[in-house]
Amino acid sequence: MEEYLITARSVTQAQRMAQLLERRGVRTVVVGRVPMGLTGKGSGYVLRLRGQTRTVAAMRLLREAGYEPAQRFSRQDVGYR
Repeated sequence: MEEYLITARSVTQAQRMAQLLERRGVRTVVVGRVPMGLTGKGSGYVLRLRGQTRTVAAMRLLREAGYEPAQRFSRQDVGYR
């Protein structure tokens, strides 16, 4: 199954985003640090989700709640895109 990352600016924002998604029935896999070199900004946190359908729903719910996820990435064999 595919893995997707949704970036957040801080651990607090990532935790709040994860809580919102959990309440709305979208299970986040992990809240963790952004993989090295992914964003070019040095630090940040991500929500890890599995499945494109779940990720699209998560992005919609986050935007409706006023959160603006910085970026979304999908995991590839050799990295992220």
